Amino acid sequence: MRPASVSAADKTRFPRGARRAGRPRRWRFWWTVAAGAAVGSGLRGPDPAQAASAWTPLCDLRARQEILDGVYHFAPNDDRQWLRLRTRAGLRLQNGRHLGEVLLTNEHRHYLTPDDIAFDWDEVIIERAFWSWQATGAVRLTVGRQDIVWPGGFLMLDGTPLDGARTGYHNAVRVQTSGAAADFDVALIHNPKRDPVVVIDDLDRAVGDADETALAMRLVCGVWAWSFIYKDERDPDVQLPDLTTATFAGRCDGAFANGGTWHGEMAVQYQHGRTAPLPALAPAPDVRSAATGWALAADAGASWPLDRHWSFTAGAFYYSGQTDGGRAFRTPWGRWPKWSDLYLYSLLGESRAGRSHVAAWENIAAPHVTFSRPLGGRLTVLLRASWLLAPEPEWLARGCLTRAELTAVFSRRLQGHLLWETLFPGAFHDGRYGLPPLADTVHFVRWQLVWAL
Repeated sequence: MRPASVSAADKTRFPRGARRAGRPRRWRFWWTVAAGAAVGSGLRGPDPAQAASAWTPLCDLRARQEILDGVYHFAPNDDRQWLRLRTRAGLRLQNGRHLGEVLLTNEHRHYLTPDDIAFDWDEVIIERAFWSWQATGAVRLTVGRQDIVWPGGFLMLDGTPLDGARTGYHNAVRVQTSGAAADFDVALIHNPKRDPVVVIDDLDRAVGDADETALAMRLVCGVWAWSFIYKDERDPDVQLPDLTTATFAGRCDGAFANGGTWHGEMAVQYQHGRTAPLPALAPAPDVRSAATGWALAADAGASWPLDRHWSFTAGAFYYSGQTDGGRAFRTPWGRWPKWSDLYLYSLLGESRAGRSHVAAWENIAAPHVTFSRPLGGRLTVLLRASWLLAPEPEWLARGCLTRAELTAVFSRRLQGHLLWETLFPGAFHDGRYGLPPLADTVHFVRWQLVWAL
């Protein structure tokens, strides 16, 4: 979808579906009051004379249209087109060493194709509600609903993979420390399958596959970063077996003498499935979730300038698939369009009962190259090509994926982009392995404008 490192606010993911017919709408304004009271109570500094309170209003508006031509190859109607309008508003309060923020989000979607999908104007979600305290110059404590993004977003970015392009928050207690020799980041995270603090919306919409409880740690020493994520997943709907994963990863970042940069990251994951008794009428579970074994993922790339204008990036990524002796890698919170906007929707064709495979980067690998250059002072063009592969069972080609993107910075407050991705399907999509066939070339087109206060 975009380069490997982006902010959580800009990512685009699989959209939450519209309100399901017959489901009651719930109103939860008292959650907003409670969140505001909690933040406000924590913002009374020990010495009001140290610094005056500074209120900052938060507001932004994002409009986009997306056209998916043939991407939904697994559905009776393989085309999709919609208009999406997201508005966000909130407040940030800085008081000495204390920082509090509350941000409410609304996104309205109008479907153009197909035109029989219901939608609703009434929706308000709490995207952020946290209190942060700078204990000393080197220690910060943050409690509440917050964004947690590790460089590159390979393992840690999106806490709500089924929530669409609106949110990516984590419900967490996080401690960050920085020192001359090392920086340390640790978070205790609990992300329910369904958001329990919706202001105006349905309470039955899933934003993840299961209730998730995790401990995430990251240690940075010079050019090296070491991370560990212990994650426990339990599906309250009992559609998926319980799953525990322990992910160990190392990342190295460096620079070339000519001004280029490079990075490499590798993750090893141990999975332990605990098959729970399933109701007699429950759908067949994703049997891969109940497996116990090891999985592997890696990402590497380098960028350097070609001349005064053009820059070049080359890299590759790998996520293991299911084998008799190995497991499909389950990225802890890396399910976002890191590699493609188009293909994350195509992966839905590989879904299993109880688990949507949207942006489920597993059993996939690719080398990729990118050329980019500025056009004047306000425009940037990016051209990318990737050769997608399925490592299991026999390294079949998923296809050739191309991307052309034009980004524009109109002013400090207004930005936009135009994106076009094309997939030329390979042999992996010929209908074998019980997957829906994908024979024709498919396209993904999006325009977007973002205004921020």
